[in-house]
Amino acid sequence: MSEPTLNFHVQAGSTQFKVPTELIRKNFKTIQKLIEKQKRQAANDIANIKKNPSLPTAIKLEMIRKIIRSFEALEKKLKASINKDQEYRSRLLARLENLQELTKFTVTRNHDQDITIDMEDNEHAIADDLEDEDPKSVKTKARKSMSGDEDKALDLHNPTLINWYRDQANLLIIDYLIKSNVSSEQSVGLKLLQSLSVSNPKYMKLIDYDLYETLNKVFLSIVEHHDLSLVIAWFEENRTALKKANSNIEFEINYCKFLSFIEEGRTDEAIKFSQVHLSPSGNINNYQENEHDSYLNNLKKLKEIGGLLVYLAINEHSSPSQPVGSFSTSMVKHSARFHDYEKLLSDDRWIFLSECFMENFTKLYGISRNFPLFIYLSAGLSSLKTKSCYCNNDNTIFVNHKQPHEEVGSLKDRKYRGPNHYYKRLNRINNCPVCSPELFKLSRNLPYAQLITSIFNNPYKLPNGNIYPIDKLTTPSSLKNSGSGSSIIEDPLTKEVFALSECVRVYPA
Repeated sequence: MSEPTLNFHVQAGSTQFKVPTELIRKNFKTIQKLIEKQKRQAANDIANIKKNPSLPTAIKLEMIRKIIRSFEALEKKLKASINKDQEYRSRLLARLENLQELTKFTVTRNHDQDITIDMEDNEHAIADDLEDEDPKSVKTKARKSMSGDEDKALDLHNPTLINWYRDQANLLIIDYLIKSNVSSEQSVGLKLLQSLSVSNPKYMKLIDYDLYETLNKVFLSIVEHHDLSLVIAWFEENRTALKKANSNIEFEINYCKFLSFIEEGRTDEAIKFSQVHLSPSGNINNYQENEHDSYLNNLKKLKEIGGLLVYLAINEHSSPSQPVGSFSTSMVKHSARFHDYEKLLSDDRWIFLSECFMENFTKLYGISRNFPLFIYLSAGLSSLKTKSCYCNNDNTIFVNHKQPHEEVGSLKDRKYRGPNHYYKRLNRINNCPVCSPELFKLSRNLPYAQLITSIFNNPYKLPNGNIYPIDKLTTPSSLKNSGSGSSIIEDPLTKEVFALSECVRVYPA
């Protein structure tokens, strides 16, 4: 198994620069829009003053004061945007410095395999130029400054590096807890982040917790409260970027809003709303060439809500006391299509809208839909998992959940040949991470490690199935002479005795 190198960590950590970079770009666009809007408004106000020279002086002064107040309001907004920009850039800088700490723990190997610690000190080589550089180039500069011509290994015995890995593990756990939060109360991950940041303030710069809190807030408003106000506000704020990405979330929002009107009994308002906001989605000319699938999906839903209106009309006017048309009405109400229309008012539409929102949100900010914690766990467990791994309840971190001690039977019986019984027989503790109850279940569907190197020197198999290196079998305590002159050996574990000629040389797969 290859050890992690400097380049590996740089490439694995490159994704953490995406969100701050996107936030900086978005904030810059907001500043541009504010300035352009203020310029147009000021130009119009000044033009109105010039066009009416006969206006009283008091009115002119009031118009000028209005222009001044608008510039004062703009100044406050610009200061807030500048503070945001500095905050996002400080996150980039903190993450760059976090990766550059690894340069202190690199080792260089020469041809004689001598190891010398490389203490290259370039922590602030890029940081000094960060304010003058495009944020998108930070990742590239970090890779160039740290990788060099040859990849460098890390001194895994350095205690400071071990602490660095512990911090990264904490960040992965916090990231998972914040992203997976499904409660309207304060996230457990955010509480953990605030707790750890007391002793290490850099934690707050290494996770975009505020963005994930916005994500969870909008998501829960859709799924739990069936409220569209937050997702509509988010869509209006990011309308331009979503349009460029060919997002279909606008239709899904209007679709849910239409069904909400129907659910509240506001049918006339729902019809007027659909004519303005939903009907254009049925025209293929309003779609680009690569949006054909969205057009077909939207057209199908438009046909369904048209049938829904017919269903409501039948449901409203039909009653058991009306003999006219009762047979045809009963046929419609018991048809399969009728129940499909009924399903349109179920909670499925809110779930679909929440999934659509999640997809667009993560795509907009470059957030991975897979939890980094799961990715690292999968890679680590796969590299350690072997066919000998088992669920060892004695290796749990939860003391109260340990299983009662079991007596070990005779190892001559094959049912007691499992690794757990071998460890108990030898009075040893199995500290394999994969064998722990907490991780064993997670590793069930993962592949085994391709370990093709034998740990034994000249392994031999005994008739009872146990395999030992030849030097263990030829020790004076194991090797004995029989009366016939042939050598016999003793199994070091089971104490069974076999003739040496019965042993078979085995080879690794």
